[in-house]
Amino acid sequence: MIPDRLHKGDMIGIVSPSSFLAKETQGLLSNAIEILKKYDLKVVLAKNALAVDKYGVSAGSPEQRASDINEMFANQNIKCISCSKGGDTANGVLELIDYDLIRKNPKIFSGLSDNTVLINAIHHKTGLVTFHGTDLKAGNKDEYFDSEYSHEEFKKRLMDGKIGEINKISEWKCVRKGKAKGKILGGNINCMLKLAGTPYMPDLAGSILLLEGYHLDIKRITFLFAQLKQMGVFDKIAGIVVGYVYGFEKDEQCDKEGNRVYFEDILLEATKDYPFPILKMQEFGHKCPSTVLPIGCMAELDAGQKSFRILEPCVK
Repeated sequence: MIPDRLHKGDMIGIVSPSSFLAKETQGLLSNAIEILKKYDLKVVLAKNALAVDKYGVSAGSPEQRASDINEMFANQNIKCISCSKGGDTANGVLELIDYDLIRKNPKIFSGLSDNTVLINAIHHKTGLVTFHGTDLKAGNKDEYFDSEYSHEEFKKRLMDGKIGEINKISEWKCVRKGKAKGKILGGNINCMLKLAGTPYMPDLAGSILLLEGYHLDIKRITFLFAQLKQMGVFDKIAGIVVGYVYGFEKDEQCDKEGNRVYFEDILLEATKDYPFPILKMQEFGHKCPSTVLPIGCMAELDAGQKSFRILEPCVK
């Protein structure tokens, strides 16, 4: 099930399913809204998009955050739902979302970071193609929607419906050679694993798994990779595409000899007994120019040729 594409004059609804938006972040959101207006798109904030829960952690209670998502799907004037930012608590809304409502009102739903739990869970529960796409924040050099690449990719994928080879702005790296076809799933590794053992975890069999991360280090990803192995994930998937891993790209991680170590190096070692291809790119993740990747669409990976292609329409 694929959603309708965005057209000029359409309305985007912004929800905050995870952390609340601090005053500074609200300003960055306003900057991103101005960019969307240049594409003749209208924007409306959900009722609780700027709320703060009693603990000062989330954008309202789980009930408030889920009701915003449900109301946006029910509202026929809203053609796209975008998450304002990530955080830690998006999984608290999963059992409160009306999945039958989503099936009856399919539309674009896009998120990043902690909203990895939502884009994967919604696809799993409804069959709707969702999108791993940048947060709507702009105005400083670290923010995701600040680059021309990010908002042009938003337009190309969600308005123009462009598929095929992912546009490159970095030097891609073959981590392990091989070819694979499979459904795109995944996103932030830490947040994806919040779904483990729950009814919201998608079946990763035959998938091309996206992995990116924020403030990770060697110790943390060592046990996260062990968890993926113990869950049988590496036995099931067809391939992995690694994005921009902030803790390893922005900050240097080194071994005991002082040699720099990268996320993909440890992943390669952790999966040494598996044959699936691994490709490293920089075009999705935290605090980097980001493309928009359709969760649930078939893709083709050729790590040796440094190629990653979306094979089927993601909007109609």
